[in-house]
Amino acid sequence: MLRILSVFFLIAGLSNLVLSQTIDGTTPTRTCATMTQDSINRIRFPERQTLDEFEFQINKKIKEISARNAIGKTKAGIVTIPIIVHVIHNGEPIGSGLNLSQAQVKSQIDVLNEDFRRKVGTPGFNNNPVGADIEIEFCLSPVDETGKAMAEPGIDRFNGNKSSWTREEIEGALKSTTIWNPNLFYNIWTLKFGGTSSNLLGYAQFPDQSGLGGLNETGGPASTDGVVIQYTSFGSADKGNFPIMSAPYNKGRTLAHETGHWLGLRHIWGDGNCADDFVSDTPPAASASSGCQVGRFSCGGTNMVENYMDYSNDACMNIFTVGQKTRMQAVIELSPRRKSLIDANLCSPVVADVPTPNFTSDKQLILLGGEISFTDLSTNFPNEWSWTFEGGDPATSIDRNPRVKYSAAGVYKVKLEAKNTLGSSALLEKINYITVSGEGLCNTTTNFLNTYTKSFIPLSNYGNYTGQLTGHNSLKSKALSEFFANTLGYEYISGVKIQFGQIKSIGEDASITVIIWNARGSQRAPGSVIERKVVLLKQIQEDVANSRPTTIILDRETPVFSKPYHVGIELNYSDGNALAIQSSADGEATNSTSWIQDKDGVWQPYAIAFGANIAMNIQPIIGMNPSVQISASKLLVYPGEEVVLNGRGASIFVWSAADGSVSNYAGPQLIAHPTTTTTYTAKGSGLELCNKAATTTIYVRDEITAVKDDLLEAGINLYPNPGTDKLTIAIENKLQGLVSVQMLSAIGQVINQTVVEKTETRTAKTIDTSDIPPGIYLIVVQQQGQTVVKKWAKY
Repeated sequence: MLRILSVFFLIAGLSNLVLSQTIDGTTPTRTCATMTQDSINRIRFPERQTLDEFEFQINKKIKEISARNAIGKTKAGIVTIPIIVHVIHNGEPIGSGLNLSQAQVKSQIDVLNEDFRRKVGTPGFNNNPVGADIEIEFCLSPVDETGKAMAEPGIDRFNGNKSSWTREEIEGALKSTTIWNPNLFYNIWTLKFGGTSSNLLGYAQFPDQSGLGGLNETGGPASTDGVVIQYTSFGSADKGNFPIMSAPYNKGRTLAHETGHWLGLRHIWGDGNCADDFVSDTPPAASASSGCQVGRFSCGGTNMVENYMDYSNDACMNIFTVGQKTRMQAVIELSPRRKSLIDANLCSPVVADVPTPNFTSDKQLILLGGEISFTDLSTNFPNEWSWTFEGGDPATSIDRNPRVKYSAAGVYKVKLEAKNTLGSSALLEKINYITVSGEGLCNTTTNFLNTYTKSFIPLSNYGNYTGQLTGHNSLKSKALSEFFANTLGYEYISGVKIQFGQIKSIGEDASITVIIWNARGSQRAPGSVIERKVVLLKQIQEDVANSRPTTIILDRETPVFSKPYHVGIELNYSDGNALAIQSSADGEATNSTSWIQDKDGVWQPYAIAFGANIAMNIQPIIGMNPSVQISASKLLVYPGEEVVLNGRGASIFVWSAADGSVSNYAGPQLIAHPTTTTTYTAKGSGLELCNKAATTTIYVRDEITAVKDDLLEAGINLYPNPGTDKLTIAIENKLQGLVSVQMLSAIGQVINQTVVEKTETRTAKTIDTSDIPPGIYLIVVQQQGQTVVKKWAKY
């Protein structure tokens, strides 16, 4: 029965899928983290399609295949997929512990073939009228990535020097270190799950459909494509004496389940209560099954607990349906990496004909001066390649997988001819394959067009409020940001230009914080803080008075990893300062790029929060190469006070000062003692840089009003330090008024923040720290324009 469910409830159910399991206990429950990992991947790689878009493309292909089948025009033959099993061990001898024997690995592939082929006389057979022979077979690849015969077919043994692995460690480092070309091999990892992942039996990466308009990759993250299986559930105890295998998941069905995911199948209960698995002949179920609940009744019918995509015990599973077969066939035809596995035909490594040339690339849209990696996918084991790259450098190559740089804007073709021992292939020519943007490797970008009406819009236009739409206001909005899609894949942001206005400043120390966020929040809202930079309002006032944007150079080169990001400011209401960012007039923006965070910390686009269709005048300074950066120990000093300036981004630095006090001083660090407000410049060289120079202005206090004893600095005490479950912040000085207290992680993420009203000489604030992990944290205290940062350690 086909179930219809709104996307909201489908996605909402994904957060509940990591169930409890005890691998070595007496009542384990099957767990699969595929859907959870897919949700994480789609946050980490926001350019990937949503599940909605994926299902739309799959459904179109399913209809096409069903129509072919109805008139007898099925695609001929059984397809074969080559497997490489990465046996991740901790130095054990082969056949002991984590270092699985060849016999155990082979037993698993035998079971996988029995299940996918519905073989008569094996546990993979069923007589259900909707049961299907999937007509997919798997082999342990007889050859390695270079085409050479393997001593242990399909097995890659890797000493990870660890006894167990979390999913974060697997995705973050292990896979990318060990993976073989996923265009040629179905990658499987066997290991012991540990730590926060110790409850898992396995998980898979869904196939991505790509090559569509608007997508610049040939699939999802190729560096993580494959399946991970708990080592005690890899193989079949029915086919040999394998003592490490753990019942009731010791008959090889975990790999059948995860391979189903890898070929596009969803859990049979649709990951919700009677939800949709997008297959028409699988009965609905209220939830996952456990054990072997044959005859289980829910959602108005008998559940198919024997289906490989349920959570039943291994001995209970024996069916893929006709509908599931059609879905897997659709994925093989639609998903480029899945299709290339079959085209490569590594399971039959015999040179039967001249090559059929084919290739892919890591990107097809690049920046001026960018580089592309090409991957050969030619069949019939070529041993020579002849490439021609229109507009590329080099223009030709005989490498199998060349890298090519493009230095002129345009649209270019690529040609490939491959040879093997039987001769040369036909020439493959892909017309208009590479598009090189006219924008260079170093750039500034903005969502604010010069043709817009540059505005400072009062919030009173949208209700009974005071203050600014894009600044301080009576709603106590916490932060503002501008979203940047980064469609050209810039790697770094070195600074930002912001046009401020409507500014009121109280005190020499008054400042704001400029923040860079990733765009991994809900609906691409600001996510984690990547970098922050304190900017004095003195600098902004000077820029506003001179009708120029404020240029903020970050302390370090900040990676955005070719992904979308946000740039904006944090609004502080404790010191009486006020300002706004220039925006377009309402109705002049075509996309909801401007976001606002309310007093409760909730982010919304302005178009939703106020119905305001605007863009803010924020211009990130971006690039594919590093830039020179300057960090300063202090931005505001007393006359003659020491300030330490550090250059970053280059290998050679030469410093100068606008007042002539420094000239051609070489070195990465400059120690200065300015007596008047001075701008320092660092010029960098030795590396390929986007911006070869950076400046910073050090402001000198007015000696008449300067007070050298910093009352706030002297009166802050953290205890216990180090600590565990609680941290007390004691503030003792003669200052009174509002005190802002923030706890930040080592990378600048806000862990806790509060405002304390100080009415006496001493006040204290205790923070519950029981639910944060051990590490080093920064405590930021602000009062009357002064800011103090202290370190606190949790052990």
